[in-house]
Amino acid sequence: MSGKKILIIFAGICLLLVSAVILNPSTQHTSLISKEENSSETNNSNERDIFNSFIINNWGNANHKVNVELLDSKNNSEFNKSYTSVPGESIEKKFPVTPKSGEKIVVTLDNDITKTQAVIEGSTGLSLYIDVDMVTSDPLGLSIVLP
Repeated sequence: MSGKKILIIFAGICLLLVSAVILNPSTQHTSLISKEENSSETNNSNERDIFNSFIINNWGNANHKVNVELLDSKNNSEFNKSYTSVPGESIEKKFPVTPKSGEKIVVTLDNDITKTQAVIEGSTGLSLYIDVDMVTSDPLGLSIVLP
């Protein structure tokens, strides 16, 4: 085999390895599922509905208290619940009411860090991802996914 062919094969293998490393974090985002959710998912896989829900992913090494609150346009609480987030697991819950335009979702991590996500027009069926310790410099990350 000539040196040029070996170099091309080596470059191809390197590209595959680099792409696997780059794509891996984005595919892990939905791979965290708690044991409780995993067992109920096998029983209700056809009934699973992620719309108007929130998903807490703990990417770190410690347990955290995560409080999720839904405030209406007059800052009255429509939903307020705390969860203990365990490393490497996810908590997926539906909002008991549908978040509407003009409302806010307030998330507090360990009674210390608070972030607010506004519900905008056209966000019916939203899923709020709450990422704990995904980025060292920002221990609480919020992102909305729309259908």
